Amino acid sequence: MKLVRKPNDGIYFTGDVATLANHLEKKANDRPQSKEERCHCILAKLLLGSASITIQQLSNTLYVSRSTVENDLKKVKQKLAQFGLQLAITHTGLSLIGSEHQKRQATVELISQYWGKRTEAKELNGQLVRHAQLPDNLNQLFEPALIKNILTALTELIEKSTLSFTDYEFQSLAIHLMMPAPTGGSNGAQPVVTPFIAETQLLVQILERRFELTIPDFEQEYLNRHLVTVQSKDTSVQTIQTELRQSVGLPQLLRQQLAQLAVDEELIQGLAVHLSSALRRLAMGLSINNPYTDEICQNFPQAFDQAVLLKPVLENQYQIQMNEDELAFISLHFEAFFERHSEDARLSVVVVCSSGIGTSQLLGQRLAKTFAQELRITRIIALGELLATPIKESLVISTIAIKGLSVPVIEVSPLLNRHDIGIIRQMITEQPTPTNHLVALLQPELTIVTQEQLTDQGAIELICQRLIDQGYAKPTVVQAALAREALASTALGRVALPHADSQLITKPAIGLLIAPQSINWQHNDKVQLVFFMALNETVHGQMRAIYHDLDQLIETPRLLKQVAQASDGTAALAILAQLNQKN
Repeated sequence: MKLVRKPNDGIYFTGDVATLANHLEKKANDRPQSKEERCHCILAKLLLGSASITIQQLSNTLYVSRSTVENDLKKVKQKLAQFGLQLAITHTGLSLIGSEHQKRQATVELISQYWGKRTEAKELNGQLVRHAQLPDNLNQLFEPALIKNILTALTELIEKSTLSFTDYEFQSLAIHLMMPAPTGGSNGAQPVVTPFIAETQLLVQILERRFELTIPDFEQEYLNRHLVTVQSKDTSVQTIQTELRQSVGLPQLLRQQLAQLAVDEELIQGLAVHLSSALRRLAMGLSINNPYTDEICQNFPQAFDQAVLLKPVLENQYQIQMNEDELAFISLHFEAFFERHSEDARLSVVVVCSSGIGTSQLLGQRLAKTFAQELRITRIIALGELLATPIKESLVISTIAIKGLSVPVIEVSPLLNRHDIGIIRQMITEQPTPTNHLVALLQPELTIVTQEQLTDQGAIELICQRLIDQGYAKPTVVQAALAREALASTALGRVALPHADSQLITKPAIGLLIAPQSINWQHNDKVQLVFFMALNETVHGQMRAIYHDLDQLIETPRLLKQVAQASDGTAALAILAQLNQKN
């Protein structure tokens, strides 16, 4: 191959370009491809490395600039702080400050996140067995033989007992066994004393035989806690549902707390089945890791908020502690509920065909495939049925000429040719531009641009006071919003979405606070745009559309940057008005 550089022509390769492209693509797959993956890689090097590492070395390893690494280190510091660890920056490079126990906890968390995305099932002697595939920079912590022996020991336990492990239960126990025992025994932490079960004795025997060692009492107690949790869980969803129908405790509690949502029984049963297992595990002091928590918080903020509001109720009722990973799993049940009851924004269509059932179904299938995102086919009928029933759809697509209807009619071939597709697309394009629900609720008098250095509490107090002064909210909205923020941060990158009980909102609106200098939010987040969601029951039917527009904004960095740099509220609202405009 050759690299050619010519004036007025440019720089390009000649030769076997395809081979080079394939080579680069394979190499790229071995490197972190996102901010999250880079942060995991940095954490692994800090936790598993014995020497300091410089920012330049990280830059070279990750193939990114020094400034990108420095920005990633902010996220790394936040993660380390959760375990009481600090990042020291000296002339020799980066290193960790903290106890071995804290580093151990952080390492377990790191491995858990990798495991969730790297677990495989392989066939061995006609049976599927779990296989842990850890990245190279984590494999250095464990000998391959150690991983193999532990997984084999747990497989033997499953074969010789009646225990049935979920993926998380299996992963959690395997990681604990892989980690070296902390010096000084149990670090002073006294586990919950639980009567030993036969399966614990069996596992201890298997491990002591395979590894030729004696397991200390405190380690046996920890293993017993894991296995008691597994034993007390009946993995049959049908059995759990039967138990729940017989006991009104948990389902009734959920119905009471979620009454204002007008929930369906599918949500109640789904939450109850999930929580019946989670509550047992949490009561034993065993939390869970969710590798998709950040994505769930960003993509489903309305659902996550419902989980946050449920948190104190469950914690008080069952004397447990729930972290954000637990809440993220719970929020998926709420998201499924919202999806079931969301309004379909696609155009409703009735298909009229007179060429027989086969042709009608073929036309319907082609329309559904070609316009899956734009059209929702409600009926495929003959002309006689169309004339005999009311037309509730927004559009009629017919293989025969029909005139005089109150709704638009498009005549097409039963085979749906290119010309037909073009006409339908033109009709869809000419439909009125969808309402920007976000901008519709923003008000100039509720839009604030400030250069003041604020905390999250100061920002919430400032925007809430504007809502109160303008008659949109009751005076107690400030305390309610701060209390909600204390449960879990509403920050999503550079955007925060604080809110309060809908009963405290007198008129629905969205307040906007713009802080170009950034607001110091929880967990060291740097927020520039604060959308206070002052919503009540009068806009209940628009909730999904409002949050959809917010999600579109968060996924559009160009608009976020422009709004953050707006000189005043009028300019900011003009920029936001571009959100749903078609290019």
